[in-house]
Amino acid sequence: MRLGLTYNLQTDPTDPRQAECDPPRVVDAVRQALSTLGHEVTRLGSAEELLQMPERLHGIELVFNLAEGTHGRCREAWVPTVLERLKVPYVGSDPLALMLGLDKLACKRLAVSTSVPTPQWIMVNPGESVPSTIPLTFPMIVKPRYEGSGRAIDSGAVVYDHAALAQRVGWSINECQQPALVEQFIPFGELTVCLIGNNPVQAYPAIQRPLDPSTRLACHVVRSIPSDMIAPLDLTDELDARARQIATTMFDVLGCHDMARVDLRVDQDGQLYFLEINPLPSFDPDGSFGLLAEYLGLRYADLIGCVVDATIRRHQSTSAVVPALRR
Repeated sequence: MRLGLTYNLQTDPTDPRQAECDPPRVVDAVRQALSTLGHEVTRLGSAEELLQMPERLHGIELVFNLAEGTHGRCREAWVPTVLERLKVPYVGSDPLALMLGLDKLACKRLAVSTSVPTPQWIMVNPGESVPSTIPLTFPMIVKPRYEGSGRAIDSGAVVYDHAALAQRVGWSINECQQPALVEQFIPFGELTVCLIGNNPVQAYPAIQRPLDPSTRLACHVVRSIPSDMIAPLDLTDELDARARQIATTMFDVLGCHDMARVDLRVDQDGQLYFLEINPLPSFDPDGSFGLLAEYLGLRYADLIGCVVDATIRRHQSTSAVVPALRR
């Protein structure tokens, strides 16, 4: 099959605005995986490049989308919006699910609406001050509302008193130019669940993320793996099943397609809390999907193939299926 590959390339890893963009090695890994599966792959680049040269889509049967966009709360929807306008099928969720997935507040409200536990929170908008009295207890964690990949999350994001909270909220709003989410911090353990498929989606075994012992933040967020990292959870069958059920519920309520990743926190009593869902997860071979492939005894390319196959089956099941995907 002739596949296109869309992405936003990370050219400066020290630039926080590029935190979500894929470095060249990840784009190369996905391209190589697709080629290994027998596909002819054309690099298409970003939404801007598609708009400048839409003729490059001629003959493309399916687009594997990695593009995160560059700014604004709707940035992850840019490429799917262009492809839908041009009637080119693509791997992954539609613009609405991608916009919702990037909005931490919208996701938490959806979680509450479906009885999925999520840490209590308040939102502080630009120009507002942190209320003197809030319905949370310390420690708390401060996050930008519309960011992923751990942007603006470091050891200072976890706060233990009101003065530190006010300072961090002000810094987050100024740094990211968007509202700050203040959330009850659950310091014990963290899980992530990868999902692939549609109707029904398959939630794969939960992966326990190692934590930095000093901050209790996941090591992928603090971007380091200390020698004394901890993995405090007893990942029982029951805990795994509950994590997968929450992940499936959030996948369905957002209307995701083909793949996603859901992050959860676990307290000392084993209570699970939904943190966020990423309908456009990283395909870094060293990340969650790469670890999942290793756990399942699959090649990285085989897992990529599972995602592509899920997309093809989804299109084949619709009445408006694209002829190229009937095969």
